[in-house]
Amino acid sequence: MYRTLGLAQDADRQQVARATSRLRKKYADDEAAVERVEAANLWIMTKIISQKEDARRAKQQANRLRELGDSPKRLFDKYVAGYVPPSIRQMIQLPNTKHFRWASGLLGAFALIGLCVPSQATNFVGLGAASAMGLVYQRNRPEPVKDDMGNVGAVQKPNIKEMAACIALIIAGAGVGTGLSYLLAYLLKTEFQVCFCATVCFILWLISLFFKVYGVFE
Repeated sequence: MYRTLGLAQDADRQQVARATSRLRKKYADDEAAVERVEAANLWIMTKIISQKEDARRAKQQANRLRELGDSPKRLFDKYVAGYVPPSIRQMIQLPNTKHFRWASGLLGAFALIGLCVPSQATNFVGLGAASAMGLVYQRNRPEPVKDDMGNVGAVQKPNIKEMAACIALIIAGAGVGTGLSYLLAYLLKTEFQVCFCATVCFILWLISLFFKVYGVFE
């Protein structure tokens, strides 16, 4: 069809229209040639319109997928972050996949081991608290600069405000988890150590996922 009009396969609608108009005049007295030109014009125009329609649909689908992917963040910003004081809101950040895996792996492991060995639950909760503190404090923090030999250059000094906020978050989480543990142990008539390990690790996991302190107090 493209050869009939003397066009390349990447020709646009304007080029097709001009070529068709020229060939109509050239073969005005040849009915069979004009029919071939018209057939080629119809086929190519239909193909171009179909390709544009496919591209439009693909773009719409991509936009819908993008909106679907942004839905959790919009809902979080609307129904959660909107009611949080600005000073605390700066510390909230949705986790990416890597951070989610690290936090879930560490806190999940300590919770599981603590549930398997209830007598040592307090120790594993302490390890979970230390891990949560490290996850919150180190989140988004840049790696130390190294030279060509692998030696670490200038190391950032600890930020007292960031450290205090991180410790306060963990203490608050542990306190909330402990209170919930007493309540659950009373309601479920179960051993306190089991509820304590599972509940506190869960609260610390949530804090590790959604909080940061780096750059908040600058």
